[in-house]
Amino acid sequence: MAIGRKHYLECFKIIDKEISEHRRGTNAYKTIDDLPLSELQKRCVLEWLAWKAWDILIELGIEDGYGKSYDPLVIEADKCHSYIFDLGDGGRHHDYETLREIEEKLMKEVVEEIKEVNEE
Repeated sequence: MAIGRKHYLECFKIIDKEISEHRRGTNAYKTIDDLPLSELQKRCVLEWLAWKAWDILIELGIEDGYGKSYDPLVIEADKCHSYIFDLGDGGRHHDYETLREIEEKLMKEVVEEIKEVNEE
């Protein structure tokens, strides 16, 4: 039996209620670990964050975006992949233990790129 659209909308309402109660009017989400999401959903958030970080680097003129206009970061269960971010190991494929580790390495790399331009 197929689950209908109405069922999914009801599930989203339940999730929204839980998140609303968790937040209590403040933004309690300082790290990826704080988000009340599944592992897969958190991976999607980090992949979105990588897109936004890449967009910022392009808008600032730090990167030109050519040849790297696809998936800045793809996170699988045991590895992540990026043509754009080296995440501290200089490669395309990156082992990781936690999503927080990816978040920290991504932020560090973006900040370092911005600082390098400011020092020039």
